[in-house]
Amino acid sequence: MKLETKLKHALRSKNEDKIHTIFEEIYVTFGKLVYFKILQYVPNFADAEELTQDVFVSFYNNIYYSEISNIKYYLVTSAKNKAIDYIKKKKINFIYDENFIYNKEEYTNNPNFYEIIAKMNTILNQTEIDIILKHLIDGYTFKDLSKAYNKPINTILSIYHRGLIKFKKGSEINERK
Repeated sequence: MKLETKLKHALRSKNEDKIHTIFEEIYVTFGKLVYFKILQYVPNFADAEELTQDVFVSFYNNIYYSEISNIKYYLVTSAKNKAIDYIKKKKINFIYDENFIYNKEEYTNNPNFYEIIAKMNTILNQTEIDIILKHLIDGYTFKDLSKAYNKPINTILSIYHRGLIKFKKGSEINERK
């Protein structure tokens, strides 16, 4: 059963134990993703952990008042917004382009993420990169991506899966050299 469905059933039952159990399952499932998303913007691990907790507290407080149709998308979007609010509050310098917000400090201190992006740029085309990152990092569903790119969902799925296979094969070939 999907987490969204489990959450709806738990909320309808008004059983606090069930709600807490499903919330823990959601935290275990998406906690690292939310933390990673925040680390894209916030270089300090302790601050990223605190912001991750804030995202889940906010999520928990909102589950009673609004129906959340896609938990992953909601959490990733919340993580990005919390991180951007943190950056603005702390007045950290950041660079914005149409796909990402790069924190200058994080950019220089954590090259692994950007190393992967650079490697992706040598193997994949921009559409493949965008679809893979928007799905994996930003939490967009394939349906959302289908609407955004004005392409059938099966085309988006093909681009995504072929891009992953192409990247894996390209990375293996580069490592052998």
